This record gives sequence, structure tokens and C-alpha cells, in this order.
Amino acid sequence: MLSGLLLVDKPKGLTSMEVVESIKKRFGLKAGHAGTLDPIATGLLIVLLEEATKFSQFFIGLDKTYITTLKLGEIRDTYDEEGKVIETRPVKVSCHEISLALEKFKGELLQKPPPFSAKRIRGKRAYELARKGIEVDVKPVKVTVHKAEILSCNIPYAELLFEVSSGTYIRSLVHDLGLYLSCGAYVVQLRRIKIGEFSVEKAVNYERLMSLMDISGLIIPIDEALYFLPKVNLRKDLSRKIKYGMPIKLEAPYERIFLRLYEGDKFLGVGLIEGDTLKPYRLMRGL
Repeated sequence: MLSGLLLVDKPKGLTSMEVVESIKKRFGLKAGHAGTLDPIATGLLIVLLEEATKFSQFFIGLDKTYITTLKLGEIRDTYDEEGKVIETRPVKVSCHEISLALEKFKGELLQKPPPFSAKRIRGKRAYELARKGIEVDVKPVKVTVHKAEILSCNIPYAELLFEVSSGTYIRSLVHDLGLYLSCGAYVVQLRRIKIGEFSVEKAVNYERLMSLMDISGLIIPIDEALYFLPKVNLRKDLSRKIKYGMPIKLEAPYERIFLRLYEGDKFLGVGLIEGDTLKPYRLMRGL
């Protein structure tokens, strides 16, 4: 059975779920993704196959890196090129001023997601309400911008790189940057190039993927993909307890942490330490 991580370079125009559904249909596999990309965005999409789907939460929380092209001088309702123009403003800023302004957008921020986003409000996606003309009040969330820098600049366009925490909206960063510069700005192009240590350079092009008959050589085993979790090898008596869903009592309490659990070379799944107890959290089948 094919199980593990598949790195896909998503094309513009498709939703993340459309990519996943295509993979399900093409290869007859259970699949899900770990972090949505907007239809206008391209780049790295982590697709989890078969048993790997149960570990999605660990990948969703990884930091992400994007390259975006913005255009100054307009404010749009979706914060991107597909939106309706709300206001046009003169552009009286230099590339140097953009670079200085970006310093204000580093670190921990309270960010308001775009009204046209996948955030759920009263059980509905924000973009579903916004498209019906219903005013959307999306609550701000804490995000962290680790890196924000100019890659190239030719006013009114600029290409920027952002390295951000999970849940950060690049469209909102660009929109807020435009307001800070008093001229407005919106996203023209957006590409995700990294998720954690996974790079789009290692991803398979979606069109090529759909032409393949065998994808076994492209799949990353789930235990290797969980490289960011500490690895622990258990004795047989302790691994037996884990296999049967039983907790293991530890000699002393530890900070809450997830671990990759092994018996020899065999990956058992992910365990969770809480206090002085190691509990099975997500286990592989057929142990």
C-alpha cells in the first residue's frame, strides 16, 4: 500500500482540494492535504496518502515561506488581483521606503485574515458570506513573521519574500503594507516555496503527476517526514504496551512533547508525553 507524503507543485487556478481529489481519482488512494493554498497561488502542497493522513496536524503547524509580487496603488476587496477595485491611490513611495516599512511587519503581529478567506464564521466559509454581500467580521489572530524582505522592485511592482508562522495570510500582509505606505497594495502573484524543511524544488509538477502510472518513487515515508519530532526507540515490553493502547509510566515528569516511537527499525507511530506518562497518540495499523 502506498502511504506517506507526496510533495506537489500546485498550479494556478486549482483549489487544494481539487488537487487532492484528482490524486484520489487517478491513483485510487485515500488522500488529504496539510495546508490550503489559494486558487491564485502556486507552489508547494503537502499531500498525505493513506495512513499518513492521520498525522496531518503535525505538518499544518510548520512555518511556511512565500514569494509574492505585489502592485501598489490600489485596494481590492479580496486583497489580490481577482478582486474588485475599492480605491485607487497615487504611488509616492520608493523601493527603499518599502524595505524600511517591511521592518514594521516582522515579529509577532495581530493579523486580520482577508474577508475572502477560508476561515469559518458561524459554520460558513468567510468567502461564501463575502460573495453574497454579507459583511464579514473576521477576528484577528496572532501570527509571526520571521523574515520579510524585498527580492526585486520596479515601482509600482515589488517582489517580496516572507517566512511566516502557520495561519499567516500573505494577502493580508500585502494589504496592510499598502495601507501603511498610504498607497494601497494587492497580491498579483503568490508562490509557496517551503513548508518546514520541505521545498518546492523537491515537489512533482501537478501536470506531470497526472501523467504518471507509478508514484511509489515520489513518496516520503511518514516517519522520515516527521523529522522534526524527536525519535525514541522502545524496548519490546514497552512497545507492546503502546501497541495495545496502554500508557507508559515515566520516572519523572517532562514537558508536553510529541515523539516518534520505534521498536528497532519499525515505526510504531507518534506518542505524547504529558507529565510523567507516555501515551500512544497516533499509531500505525497492523502493529
